[in-house]
Amino acid sequence: MFKLLHKIMRLAGYTPVKEKIRLVREILLLEQENENLIKEMAARQDENDSLWDMLDEIKKSDIAKHTGNQMNMENILDELKEAMTDEMMKDFKPVGEA
Repeated sequence: MFKLLHKIMRLAGYTPVKEKIRLVREILLLEQENENLIKEMAARQDENDSLWDMLDEIKKSDIAKHTGNQMNMENILDELKEAMTDEMMKDFKPVGEA
């Protein structure tokens, strides 16, 4: 008789107090776990942002370094051209008067 009454009450949406207490505890634990996961996700997002910023700085540094090296190479080549032109001009004798 008790089982039949219990089944009818469950169909109507009623639950035993023990089960209700267990479900409320489970909900509270899940909410706490959710809050912890949200905090952890925020920490991971901050770490991710920091790493992207670091990569951007490295990229900018590499670009500046490459540009600086390229300018140095151009300066060296210009100086080499001038030196070679001066050396070549020394060997030439004037053809006529200017």
